[in-house]
Amino acid sequence: MKTFFERTSVKIRAVSIMIVLLMIIPFAVSCSGKSSVESSTISQSSSSSPEISETQETTPPATETTVEIITDNGYSINPFTGVADMDPANFGKRSIAIVVNNHHEAMPQRGVSVADVIYEYETESGQTRLLALFADITKVPEIGPVRSARILSTDLAAGTNSIFIHFGLNNRVPDEIAAYGIDHIDGNNYCKSSGTSVNGEITLSGNIFFWRDDVWKSKRAIEHTAVTNGAQLLRAIEYKEFSLDGETAKMFDFVESNSESLANGKACTDLKIYFSATNDDANFVYDSELKMYGKSQYNGTPQIDETTGAQIFVKNVFVLYANIQSHGDVTIDAFLEDGGSGYYASEGKIIPITWTKDSPVSPIVIVDESGESVKVNAGKSYINIVRNTRIDQTTW
Repeated sequence: MKTFFERTSVKIRAVSIMIVLLMIIPFAVSCSGKSSVESSTISQSSSSSPEISETQETTPPATETTVEIITDNGYSINPFTGVADMDPANFGKRSIAIVVNNHHEAMPQRGVSVADVIYEYETESGQTRLLALFADITKVPEIGPVRSARILSTDLAAGTNSIFIHFGLNNRVPDEIAAYGIDHIDGNNYCKSSGTSVNGEITLSGNIFFWRDDVWKSKRAIEHTAVTNGAQLLRAIEYKEFSLDGETAKMFDFVESNSESLANGKACTDLKIYFSATNDDANFVYDSELKMYGKSQYNGTPQIDETTGAQIFVKNVFVLYANIQSHGDVTIDAFLEDGGSGYYASEGKIIPITWTKDSPVSPIVIVDESGESVKVNAGKSYINIVRNTRIDQTTW
């Protein structure tokens, strides 16, 4: 049986090829008297013609057409979730990856429940942070508290060709950014010291795209107060002269539901992940009615999005065990290129997996025990990057 993606792709290819033929055939007949078409090209974006010398004979270039993946409901498929709910105008655009504080004193956060994908990963002293990914920048709500970058979060953002958003960085990140040409925006350089908004509606002038929330400032340490939103990030991208044009590849090999990869999986209704003594209870509890996992942490407290008042719920939970070691100071090194083992849980079942990431700019690839690509149920995902020495402390 063909998946949702395959059925959609077949429709698109057939229609697109017919359009190209109808455009090219009259041109070919009128110019050469032949009814056959020697070549045609279909691409996701038009490209400029090569330079031709004045003495060189020229031939008409092949006609190209832009293919947009538009499903029967009029939307495009979100490459991060596999769900057909994205504005077609965003097809062929780059994604956004935002570092969000996950310190217990920074709760509740804003905007995280809307993210298409969330990474959780270790930083200093066993504390974790989040990297929230959005395929469509116009859908980024007010989000924060935005926090500083580490090489681990930089490489995760680079693996999806995302524009990387952070607030500060440690002294090893600039070399990583320069080495791999990663487009990034450091909010620490473009922040207003005060501001108030709970729904993303705020006016910032000039080269200011972040602000310190006044309400949070009255309750929290200053490092837990920086926020931004999609409208401001669009301004920042224009200011930095970054291009939003570019492919955002599929995050996973998606299926609509009932992943065949999970057919022989074990029951998993209560998954607990141990990052460290600082964060020892990243907990995902399965809701059989929603067919999703609700996230809790810090003594079983539901992880709430302050803007909506809603708990974070996701369709898929991944645990990726990585080679993480101390750098010799309070920071860590995460050798993602080493790959590792892990688990995939969805719809109440869990299976062991293996994952690889060939380079900082490469995507994460996930396969099952037989080496086959894991079929991932369409929906939001939460990906936990955990020390491989903590494998035995993951329970369900």
